[in-house]
Amino acid sequence: MRLRLRLVLLSVGLTLGTLLALAALVGVLLWRAEVGAVAEEVSAQADTLLTFARAAPGALPEEAEELLYRGGAASSALAYEDGRLVWAGGARGPLHLSRRAPLGTLPHVGPLDPAFLQSTAAERTVRVGTLLVASRRGGHDVVQVGRSLLPVWRTLERYTLVATCTGLLLAALAGWVTTLAVGRVLRPLELLAARVRHLDVAEPLPGLHETGEVGDLARALSLSLAELREQREREELFLANASHELRTPISALLAEVQHVRSRPRTPQEYRAALARAEQAALHLQELTGNLLTLTRAQRAPARWEADLLELAGHVVDRLQPLAAQRGLDLTLTGESTPAWVEPDLITRLLENLIGNALKFTPQGEVTVTVRPCGAVAEVLVEDSGPGVPEGAETLFEPFARGHAPGEGFGLGLAVVREVVMAHGGWVRLERRRQGGTCARVQLPRNLPATSSNFRFP
Repeated sequence: MRLRLRLVLLSVGLTLGTLLALAALVGVLLWRAEVGAVAEEVSAQADTLLTFARAAPGALPEEAEELLYRGGAASSALAYEDGRLVWAGGARGPLHLSRRAPLGTLPHVGPLDPAFLQSTAAERTVRVGTLLVASRRGGHDVVQVGRSLLPVWRTLERYTLVATCTGLLLAALAGWVTTLAVGRVLRPLELLAARVRHLDVAEPLPGLHETGEVGDLARALSLSLAELREQREREELFLANASHELRTPISALLAEVQHVRSRPRTPQEYRAALARAEQAALHLQELTGNLLTLTRAQRAPARWEADLLELAGHVVDRLQPLAAQRGLDLTLTGESTPAWVEPDLITRLLENLIGNALKFTPQGEVTVTVRPCGAVAEVLVEDSGPGVPEGAETLFEPFARGHAPGEGFGLGLAVVREVVMAHGGWVRLERRRQGGTCARVQLPRNLPATSSNFRFP
């Protein structure tokens, strides 16, 4: 059910319910007021008739009959003396007050109903069926005056009909007004919803200048859409660069194989071609590994407790042959630093930082330091190379390369940044005073307060 219909139904329901409740309350008050007025009239008539009966025993004057027709409504009256009916008058005959007389029939003159007299004369005013009866006693005389409440009931029925029709009309009017008001309020929201379905349209979202919740929603959606467009552009650029970078080593590998097969070769030429093919395959493996790490780092890492010094030791041991080949000293210092991390991602981070330092350091040394700093773990990779170039922050973008000589795809530092961000840390490139570059990484050692994405080895 749409919001507009729900609001209209709610408005109609509340209006109708409120009006009917008020009408019922007014009806109850009206009924009580009318019954109270009838009770006062029949009580006054009974008091007067008792005075007449005691003044003229055995018969009542003509004024008694006239008394019963005053006030616009006729009453019925019975007068008894020593339990004997001595006078009857009023609207509908002497036995109108008897319970033996069916409603709507002409009663006949008959003996007194003792049960009726006893049940009604004990109180001053009582209701008997549709009658309101006032009884008065004085010595040997008993006078009862009654009046039917059916006219009051019919008046209340007419009031109920009028009130119900009025309530329905007012509820329909309230529904119509609510429809107009809700339509006016929801119109910007509907335009906004229609516009959000087409994210490729460059036009601004409607409702940005609206006040209230609609304007807040439009502005929040505008910011979110801007971020989504930016993310989409980055992803498209990343895919384009990735496809280009993948094409280069694959093309080189394919060209090498085709060249070797073009004519017979000597064993030495085959070995050289295989070496070049192996180098292209290693480059391709490095590129696909970094791409896979970038994808994994964009998800919440599955963490468990690991010693960063131990992880760094494994990476340093694997890269020692590369350092020896380049004539560099690769050392590891620090102390045990346990932290809740995903070891595979941290290993990839260390491989990229240390590998970059080895690639872009022509001579000297590369030092890796791991140490705890309170609630964070700090990893430093320092080299004696030419130093970080200007605009170092751009080096963390995918496929960005510096100006220093060397080879690579420009994904290493992008992987480092994504892994660090996935763990809630930060990374920075700094120029050392004595020359060279220092890559500083800080990672939280403990799990985030709301993190449940971890596992045990």
